[in-house]
Amino acid sequence: MEVAVIRVLQIISGNDVGGGGNHVLNLSLYSKSMFHSIIGTLGGGGLYEKSRKLNIDTIKFKKSLTYDRYMLEYIKKNQIDIVNFHGAKAFFTHYFLKDKVKIPTVATVHSDFRKDFLNNSIKYRLFTPLSKKGLKSFDRYICVSDYIKSILEEEDFTGRKFRVSNGIDVNGLTVKENRENIRKKYDISEKDFLYVNVARMHPVKNQMSLIQAFGIIRDEVENVKLIIVGDGSEELKLRNLIVDLALQNDVILAGYRKNAVDYINAGDIGVLTSFSEGGAPPIALLESAAVKKPFIAPDIGEMKKIFNEDSIFLINPNSVEDIVNKMKLAYDKRKYIPQMGNRLYDVCAEKFSVGNFCRQYNHIYQEIIYHK
Repeated sequence: MEVAVIRVLQIISGNDVGGGGNHVLNLSLYSKSMFHSIIGTLGGGGLYEKSRKLNIDTIKFKKSLTYDRYMLEYIKKNQIDIVNFHGAKAFFTHYFLKDKVKIPTVATVHSDFRKDFLNNSIKYRLFTPLSKKGLKSFDRYICVSDYIKSILEEEDFTGRKFRVSNGIDVNGLTVKENRENIRKKYDISEKDFLYVNVARMHPVKNQMSLIQAFGIIRDEVENVKLIIVGDGSEELKLRNLIVDLALQNDVILAGYRKNAVDYINAGDIGVLTSFSEGGAPPIALLESAAVKKPFIAPDIGEMKKIFNEDSIFLINPNSVEDIVNKMKLAYDKRKYIPQMGNRLYDVCAEKFSVGNFCRQYNHIYQEIIYHK
């Protein structure tokens, strides 16, 4: 007897081009042998466009204060078995849909919802309670780390909680623009030791401390550069800090780039100084591993459990001094850190393959649908 293929509708904001968006793209692209994943975006944007270019089954729903009524018709017409919601906008949509959808629903929680809107005081006061209300409307949660799971438990979310780890196809990432071209574009010489930060410009990413730490290192050693790949609400603050520290020639703000791995590949080491990261490990770390670049990561969540000092540098994100020390240590060991990049690749290829990632989701979907 032939078993029917599970059909999953992934609901997410059409302009989510961060870690959550990449999570959904990887899930939908690489799960085809296990289940059929359709990305349903709330409005258009970078994620919607990228999904279509990857030939993923994609549908765009209208943006609405509540929900696009066509969504219910689409679910029924296309015989969807389960709807997986991602992000604050999607969670709030579920709040209005929950009693109307007659199939199982689940929320994948990618970040600490209490910190999602720290970049804007008005949004923080308005949208944080709405995000929590949306999340509370679910009976099931998929947590991308033990850290996220613990937050839901602390905040008294009583629904069933599943756990997945981020995954990546370490052999499937394509470098489209080579190292030499990118370095030439930004006047970075081969002698320069280049730190690469791929993250949206948001208070939780702690790029102010990163720039402060880099400024101290730049004053102590020669031939160092920092490039930040991303955009966001903190950009003006970061630009002002760069000017205040006279770092205009050494810190590059590249903006959002669709193929951030090109910039990681052009660097010598990746770096994150975030106060919190939802996914374990973060997508930026996995992308660095894919091109065998070493990494400086915040000692938060499960980082210390997953990696040891042979494969990664861990920093205290609350200490500029510690960030300086680890960035300087990486510079001092620059002749040897390529070996750390190779070890990081090996660890991530074994533990965080995209196959394992999709199998985790497949197991969860089966559990929800067939063992209610």
